[in-house]
Amino acid sequence: MDPPTLEHRHLRSALEFAVLMSNEGRKRRPPLPFPPAMKKYLSMQRLPTAALGPLRRIIEADPDFRRRLAAGAVPELVDPIGILWYTRPDGWQDRVIELVEETERRERESDAQAGAQRERKRREAAEQVAVRARAEVVGLEARMAELTAELVLRRAEVTELESSNAELRTELIEARNETRHANDRATAAIRRVEQLTADRDRAESRRADAEEARDEVLADRVDAGVEAARLAEVSDLARQLAAQLSAMTEQTSGAGGNDRRRAERRALSLPGGVVGDSDAATEHLLRSGASVLVDGYNVSMLGWPDLPIGEQRRVLLDALENVGRRFGADIAVVFDGAGIAGTAADQRRLVRVVFSAEGVTADDVIRAEVARLPAARPVVVVTDDAEIVRDVRAMGANTVASGRFLATARR
Repeated sequence: MDPPTLEHRHLRSALEFAVLMSNEGRKRRPPLPFPPAMKKYLSMQRLPTAALGPLRRIIEADPDFRRRLAAGAVPELVDPIGILWYTRPDGWQDRVIELVEETERRERESDAQAGAQRERKRREAAEQVAVRARAEVVGLEARMAELTAELVLRRAEVTELESSNAELRTELIEARNETRHANDRATAAIRRVEQLTADRDRAESRRADAEEARDEVLADRVDAGVEAARLAEVSDLARQLAAQLSAMTEQTSGAGGNDRRRAERRALSLPGGVVGDSDAATEHLLRSGASVLVDGYNVSMLGWPDLPIGEQRRVLLDALENVGRRFGADIAVVFDGAGIAGTAADQRRLVRVVFSAEGVTADDVIRAEVARLPAARPVVVVTDDAEIVRDVRAMGANTVASGRFLATARR
């Protein structure tokens, strides 16, 4: 029985996933079965609120269909409430109540964010591709399982017939014919498995296309954050912040200012059982959606001390792009000296590359960037510089040691 607080709107992602899977499933040959009552909803681009209740009742009335949906539901397409509603493990009602309360609390506390709407639109194209690929993979895997079971059955028939051959001499011709037929069926099943394997490989290729589309979304997000006036603004903020920090270190009352800044941004907390300086903590912070600022030469000189400085930058940027793809992180790396030869070639699609202006250090640019970002935006700074660590923590940012970050990037 569903919890009383579980409203139809809380199941929107699960119901939309059911419509998408049914829509994709009916295109297959043979088509994947779905409740006939769902057919009128398959042509809708977006489910209206009035359709959520009827769809929920249709799925609840068909446990087999709900279990098939549960097998294909993944967190990228269905939120935690929807997955629990599909799978229904022990104690799922209590967990759903907790998630509903948490969702309601977030909705009450959060401001309307216009950027979320734009981000959703950018994700829709990639999600559509991912849904199609996922539907094809689910269908192919189910069909492959059926054919594999049939193959095992036919081979068992062959073994049984061959064993009976010695005991049933009088039926030798009939047994041999049956064996031949069974072998033919097994061969046909093998051929079908081979064909399905090829189909699965093509589906995997389409999934790779979906991942490329995801990279395009990440690249768009990075490009949207790069503006022509940004460097000048950062340089001005860096000079102002450097003067403020110098004054703060000379005043014993400087802690009050840090307290005010700390009150503006709260450092991300770690899950229970996760140690602060650990690989698990680093991965949690990279997946948190925070803005990640990397102290470029601090990390590159630790990771590749024997390489020339330009090669260090290139190798580090390759590693950062890989981290961005793996964790979906919004990464910016700051290097000293915009006037260094070769820096113009260091721009990347998924990582924002910043070189400090003349007379400004990368340390000051990092401090200014933390101060510039909205207080509601979590920030993670990657560095071993003790002064930077002290200052950005005072501004509510999380920090990751350079060595720990390199270990995560190289795995």
